[in-house]
Amino acid sequence: MNNLKEKIDLALAEAQTAQIFDKAVVGVLLPNQETLFVSLNASPDSVFDIASLTKVCPTSTLALHYILKGELSLETPVITWIEELQTNFREQIFLKHLLTHSLDYRVPMSTLKHLSPETILSHLYSYTFEEAPGTVFNYGNPASILLGIILQRFSGKPLSVLGKELLFDPLQMTRSSWFPLERIPRAEIIPTEHCAFRKEIIQGVVHDESAFVLEQLFPVGSAGMFSTVHDLLRFVQMLLQDGLYEGEQVMPAGILNMISRNALDPSVNAQTALGFELNNSRFMGTHCSSRTFGKTGFTGASIVADPEQNAAIVLLSNFTWPHREEKPERIYTFRSYLSDLIFKNLS
Repeated sequence: MNNLKEKIDLALAEAQTAQIFDKAVVGVLLPNQETLFVSLNASPDSVFDIASLTKVCPTSTLALHYILKGELSLETPVITWIEELQTNFREQIFLKHLLTHSLDYRVPMSTLKHLSPETILSHLYSYTFEEAPGTVFNYGNPASILLGIILQRFSGKPLSVLGKELLFDPLQMTRSSWFPLERIPRAEIIPTEHCAFRKEIIQGVVHDESAFVLEQLFPVGSAGMFSTVHDLLRFVQMLLQDGLYEGEQVMPAGILNMISRNALDPSVNAQTALGFELNNSRFMGTHCSSRTFGKTGFTGASIVADPEQNAAIVLLSNFTWPHREEKPERIYTFRSYLSDLIFKNLS
């Protein structure tokens, strides 16, 4: 383990020298369920904006909870819970399309950031699709925003409360939440960017602009969660153990199968599980199995978990500090390198 820690230390130092980030924490869940933490210029308990990791922790995982309990279904029509949806194909859009990002939304949410939250939602509800649901993979924020709205309306609770009750409290994720400044000192939260849009340093407030606007109405399913490497490793460990954590069934059994197999029709030229990305070498590298699931976040966050090796990696970093890069290729290259470095040393 010491040898692996030294290699991760070196990788983080090289990334800092290359100015990919200057603060990061890596957590590794080893096959024997021991954990390893390596940090760069940050406390292992530092709180990061996890950006699109919010889509899986907790949004899609909460949806799978209700699906496995039989209270919702992959075939639940979205209009059952969002009657305002007036798009074409509105009666053919189901929960499974939100979980697999197989709705043909071609609207970058960043282009809507100057609008009111009500107008942003109106754009999503009235959008005209070019392709039918389930025929294309088109990753983005809209599907997760809709999924979050459904969960809120179905449960009668905001995502921040629902996530706390069903995931964060049972998993002892004590430093995970939306709106962290309500309970965590600002100094313990890693800044994400000098934001030109908001004309301030973003620290403890969601980095994603559309989520920032929509949070005037409710916590958003696509972004806004803050967490630590310790907390996220607990979440991933529970998933790898098919819903179990320290002997307690936190999520229903069967969830691991749902997040580690392709959920798209074979005619769609893409692979994605229900919520998580699947077998994506762009950030998972090439030394993990085809059942490996994971997720990335714009701020420099990522999860990679391999059920075959019963191991996982969580990376949190300040890649967008002090300003975001035009293209995210450098952080993807680092994620892939880190994944290969770790999984290669496990085999």
